[in-house]
Amino acid sequence: MTAVLDCTFCAALFLPHERSARVKEVFRGFDEAAEVLVPVQWWTEMTELIWTAIVRGRLKHADAVEISGLLEQYRFVTETAFGAAYTERIIDLSGLYGINPLEASYLELAVRKQARLGTLDGKLRAACQKSGVELLL
Repeated sequence: MTAVLDCTFCAALFLPHERSARVKEVFRGFDEAAEVLVPVQWWTEMTELIWTAIVRGRLKHADAVEISGLLEQYRFVTETAFGAAYTERIIDLSGLYGINPLEASYLELAVRKQARLGTLDGKLRAACQKSGVELLL
């Protein structure tokens, strides 16, 4: 199986107010053959999400270090697409589905790699359904 995951999906593994048993089941279902993809900005986005949780008192620094280590164990494949053609695809998807470029980067990766997408974001879920990209949940 090939899957693309966004930060909303991954955050449901560890953030106290976002925890999801359904997301944990998906992660448990990833076997050695699974290719789990994230766009390069996922790492910065996830760091921002963790930092915000620390600032808001939802996580402690030690929790953040532990979470980073746990996420690294999943061996995500980081996709580093960029350039004029990539930018054009992102702009096209953003306009076509009414999503922002960050959301469109996940959709673009799922379309390009013919992957299922894991997201809890409502707009991105709707874009997936309209574009024919299969959702993990």
